[in-house]
Amino acid sequence: MSAAALWDLLPDFGAANDHVRHPAAQPAPDKPAQPDVDALVEAAVARAEAALAARLSEAHQAQLAAEREAAATDAQALMESLGSDIGALISDRLERLQEHICETMGAAAGRILGGVLSDTLRERSLAALAAAIASAIDDPDAIRIQVRGPAHLFEALCATLGNRAEKLDFVEAPGFDLTVSVNETVIETRMGEWSAALSGIVS
Repeated sequence: MSAAALWDLLPDFGAANDHVRHPAAQPAPDKPAQPDVDALVEAAVARAEAALAARLSEAHQAQLAAEREAAATDAQALMESLGSDIGALISDRLERLQEHICETMGAAAGRILGGVLSDTLRERSLAALAAAIASAIDDPDAIRIQVRGPAHLFEALCATLGNRAEKLDFVEAPGFDLTVSVNETVIETRMGEWSAALSGIVS
């Protein structure tokens, strides 16, 4: 057998291999994207700042509310204290004003009625009182004699008694009468009753 015939009988491995399919090349898988660390940190910081700001705002509002309440309480206490002090001051001033008015009116009435009283009536009353005092002074058992009343009537009485007036203890007192106390005996000029009657007639 010739070489050409043998060649023809042998299989053509090259051709066969040409029909074998090779697997298609697969693309390389994508690598996972790396996280943006800076962005994550920035977001976390922003959330923390927002939470902190909210807490600070809440605490600030609570503090303001507490301060307002304390200020309102202090103001109320101050107003109550001022009201009490002012009330006491007004009451005290009214009492003083009432006393001053009474004293002023009493003094004015005394001046008016003192001018109305006749010299004759005063002289008669003082003369009778002087006689009673002289009798008491002449009594060896009599003690010191106390006289109470207005000073101008006492001066007139002393002028009537002369040296005997040295034994008198004078106590100035408002009114229109001289009251003389000798032991347990009380003697009055009783001009006040006449003045009251005269005042009723004049009014």
